[in-house]
Amino acid sequence: MNFDLNKNTIHLNWKDILWGYRKHIIGWKDVINYANDMIINGSSNQDAFELSMVNSSTIFELGDLLEKIAGSLEDYSNEKWLYVLLLQLYNFRYDIKDPLGEVETIYENFGYPEEIESFVRYMPVSNDYDPTKHTQEENEKRLYFNWKQYLDNKKNIWK
Repeated sequence: MNFDLNKNTIHLNWKDILWGYRKHIIGWKDVINYANDMIINGSSNQDAFELSMVNSSTIFELGDLLEKIAGSLEDYSNEKWLYVLLLQLYNFRYDIKDPLGEVETIYENFGYPEEIESFVRYMPVSNDYDPTKHTQEENEKRLYFNWKQYLDNKKNIWK
């Protein structure tokens, strides 16, 4: 799944942008567009202005400028990005061949967070639910239900 920053509804700050860029979730053009949006919305940050001027021939400047604006990621938590990616994936699940497979990729890429295990297909169930007593369709519905429940539980944190 390719992340589309334009379809994102969660507020991202400069640290989020830097982390997403470093992890290749967003590309350099997304960073430039974010900087342009900040300027259009009234930011007078000179570094953001310089960042907005980066193009394919000056892309080598992007990382340093972005780090200068965002600061250190030493204490950064990737939980917001986990939510953002899972939300966008859930919202476009009907357009994706194997959304649950994409969940598995996110699960791996984020270091196997326990909080999303309940909707990772290959993880054992943690309650009294017995998947052998249900159809594949029923088991998948349960995974989607758990996924939606995770998103609903996190909604107020990131909106």
